[in-house]
Amino acid sequence: MNKYRRDIILVIKNEQVSPDAIDTRVEYLNDLIGYVDNVDGFCRAHELVTRYKITSNKNKIMAAASRERLRPFRFLLNKN
Repeated sequence: MNKYRRDIILVIKNEQVSPDAIDTRVEYLNDLIGYVDNVDGFCRAHELVTRYKITSNKNKIMAAASRERLRPFRFLLNKN
């Protein structure tokens, strides 16, 4: 059973790579993505913009992101 929560496509030039080496590379990639793909990383990469102000407050960003639809005149902007 797959122990990862995401799909990873790994493109390898060398056809003679063993399946164990592929599994190791996928595990390293999953660890790397897991290191940056968390709540703190999401909040660092986004700002919440309302009609009158811009905030980087983690609690406000997560409250807005947890809703199915953002309230009117609220936008989540990616800083990247």
